[in-house]
Parts: sequence; C-alpha cells; structure tokens
Amino acid sequence: MHYRRFHNIYLYITERCQLRCGHCYMGDRLERGLSLSYDKAVRIMNQCRTLGGEYITFLGGEPTLHPDLPRMVDHAREVGYRQVMINSNGLLERTIDKIAPEKLHYISFSLDGASAEVHDAVRGEGMFDKTVPCIRSTVEAGYPVRLICTISQINIADAPNILALADEIGVQMVNFHVFSEEGRGIANAETWSLSPYEWISFYEHLESIKDEYRTSIWYPPTYANRERLERYVDEGYRGCVGCSLDRLSIFPDGRSYVCSVLFDEPMHFAVMTDQGLRLNRQQNEFELFTQATFQAGDEPWLSGCPAEAVLARNGKPTTPPDLVSLCRLWKSQA
Repeated sequence: MHYRRFHNIYLYITERCQLRCGHCYMGDRLERGLSLSYDKAVRIMNQCRTLGGEYITFLGGEPTLHPDLPRMVDHAREVGYRQVMINSNGLLERTIDKIAPEKLHYISFSLDGASAEVHDAVRGEGMFDKTVPCIRSTVEAGYPVRLICTISQINIADAPNILALADEIGVQMVNFHVFSEEGRGIANAETWSLSPYEWISFYEHLESIKDEYRTSIWYPPTYANRERLERYVDEGYRGCVGCSLDRLSIFPDGRSYVCSVLFDEPMHFAVMTDQGLRLNRQQNEFELFTQATFQAGDEPWLSGCPAEAVLARNGKPTTPPDLVSLCRLWKSQA
C-alpha cells in the first residue's frame, strides 16, 4: 500500500473549545469537554512511538486551552517524533508563547473566510477580528503557519480572497477541506453541503488559479472523474488510508479511530488504555476497510471509500456512479 503503519498520530488532548462552529465534526464531544492529563498524554505518546508513530498533531477542541500543551510538545520531541504540529481555531490562548517556533513543524489555523462577513457566518460574530490578528502575530513571531479552510456553500466563492489574504500574511499553505455531514455539520447539511460535482469544480478552479499565489494549495479530491484517477495514482494515491493503518486518532476517552469519517459512529478501531491499544472486537473499522481493499485486487484505489456504506445507513450521501470515490484523508497539491 506504500503507506506507513501508524505514521501519523492525531492526539485530541482536550474537547474543550470556545467556539461552536457550524461544520465542526466534534459534535457532542464539545459539550462533554474531556481533557487528557499530562501523564496520560505521555503514556499515549510513548505507546504510539512503539507502534511506529513519527508525526504527531495536537488537536481539540482547542489544544491551546490545555495548560500542559508546551510540556506535551517537549515530550513528543524528546521521544523522537520527527514532526510536531498543532491545529488551532485561531483564538490562541497564549500557551503557544511557551513553545519555541523551532519545536513545531507548523501550526495550522482555521480560517473560513477572508472577511468578517464570511468567516463569522461559520464561526460566530466577532471571530474574524480576533483570529486574523492572532495569525499575523504568530507569523511575525517566526512560527511556521498554515491555514485550514472548510469549504461549504457559505464560502465557496471566497477561496481567491482567502489565498490573497494568506499571501499577504505570509502563511506557507492553505489546506482546503470539503464540508461534511458530521458532528455539528449534520444540522447544516441541507443548506451548507456541496454536491460531488460542485467540489470537483471547486478544486479544478483552484488548479486554474494556483500560479497567481505564492501560498501552496492542498485539497482532498474526495471525488474524481475517472480520467483524473491516473494523475492521483501517479502522485502516490493508493486507496483507503484506513486499511493501511497510516494514521491513528485518539480521543481523551481513549477511543481510537483509523478513519476520521467515522467519528460519529460506534464503529472504531481500538481503545487506548494504560497498557496500550485494546482492539475493538465488535464492529471494527479495519475489517471494513481491508475487506474492500481485498475485493479491489491489484488496484486498491478502486475500492472507493468503504466508510460510505456505513454513512449511507444514516442517510448521508454517497458517490454518484459516474465518479470515483477517493479516500477523504488523502490530499493532492493543486
């Protein structure tokens, strides 16, 4: 499969967050608000290193709300993680000031519009005027910064403006995601969702304008016309990331997933305990993904998204027959 086992570790150190964004996949976890203790986070980081973890991303909720984030970053580096990342909503609690820029591969900020009108429609009134100065000051302080933008009907026309703002601020990359009917996004699915064809049109437009900007542009194809599949295979796409155990997402309650598409579902891979990973012996993600891959034979990229069968039972959209479903966790560079 040409991926690496548990190469990427996504550690959700807290479910607390100041915001209730209309697309957030965390759903009711935000109300639960669990957090990892420093000692438990250390045990998880150590265990994941023995499993093959090399890259680690601290997420939430809002990870900068956790007072031990700087100590966690230090420990990740001490035990040999090659890259350490943070994903933030852009309302930094200044715990980040206790982390030297050279300790981070990058920090990603969520920005869903280039104006208060658009960004605040997703994240709440007044958030743009708080987020953008924070991004600016973090870049000026020498931190490597990227942006994450979730595209929906709210902001699909604003991408060029976001890229122009990214250039002006001096961020390294904009990573565009497609809105999905998960978590808090379920309530907005009817008015915010893009059709597969609208998403394809969007990322094809990104490719047509990419040379106008210095900032790198990445996106998950998610859906593709069959004639484009060869290009993605040439870029390294090998089908479902979940079936290769390339990544492991761990929540404060220990529940662990190999596919973020299933965060709403009882189906999961394992539970992280003080003794290590305890495999889920009931409905297991890994079995779902590997069965689909074996059926695809020598061309695993044709297995589509096995998770769609689970999502369809809950009324969520699946891929039209004239398109190819790609793993939503794999990204292409425009």
